[in-house]
Amino acid sequence: MEQDSTSSSSEQSSREDGEEVPTSYVPFRNANLLAMAVSYAEANDCDAVFIGAHSEDFSGYPDCRPEFFEAFQQAVDVGTKAETEIEIRAPFVELSKTDIAERGVELGVPYEHTWSCYRAESPACGTCDACAYRLQAFQNIGVRDPIEYEERPEYVE
Repeated sequence: MEQDSTSSSSEQSSREDGEEVPTSYVPFRNANLLAMAVSYAEANDCDAVFIGAHSEDFSGYPDCRPEFFEAFQQAVDVGTKAETEIEIRAPFVELSKTDIAERGVELGVPYEHTWSCYRAESPACGTCDACAYRLQAFQNIGVRDPIEYEERPEYVE
């Protein structure tokens, strides 16, 4: 299905399985990123490549689903040298952004040094999908997100 990459992020296209794919979807992005990471990993004798996809991602992004990572693992197994063993690890794929934020707080993650916004520079917008998920997660656990936002909407009622 063709999609206009200039359309607004509030528009969605329908998939054949009935699920909506947001227009912010970049076709096969994770496959390209994982392919580059696996190439680097093989060249440097690494044994794993990690990706931070989470459960809210795979509701709309087909390349963030557990089945995608399982299939990509098969491509890695077949497409690398026989002695190469690289595991694709998606540790958050079954967790919500709220679960991840909560666990990060427990572990003392320096969230002030992390970034989710689609913008390249500070302040984060506060309204793109990535910011909305992040802010909502922090609001759900009752912790103020330490990064600066242009807007800081309340996503939890």
